[in-house]
Amino acid sequence: MNNCPRCKNRIDETDHYCRHCGKSLQPGRGFLFSHTGIILMALVLGPFALPFVWFSKLIGPAAKWIYTGILAVAGVYLIFLLYHSYMLMRDAVQVISGGFI
Repeated sequence: MNNCPRCKNRIDETDHYCRHCGKSLQPGRGFLFSHTGIILMALVLGPFALPFVWFSKLIGPAAKWIYTGILAVAGVYLIFLLYHSYMLMRDAVQVISGGFI
C-alpha cells in the first residue's frame, strides 16, 4: 500500500488513479496529456504546450508530429502578427508625432 501524492490517502500499488481524489498515478497519463487537455493547453499557451505533447503516453507518434506541425505553424503565424502589429503601431506613432521619432 502506498499514499497518493496529492491527497495522501492510502492507495493500492496496482491503482492507476487515486480512488479518493482522481489524480493519475502514472506520469504522462493525466488530463493534461490527453487530446482534450493538449488542445486546451495549445489554445492557452500556444507553442509552449509542446512538452505536454511529447511527454504524453496517451498519444501516438503520428499524432505527436501532427500537433507539433500545427503548433509550429501557429507559432510562426503569431510571430508574424506581432511583427505586423509592431509596424502598424510604429507608423501610427510617427504620423501622430509628425515624423519626429
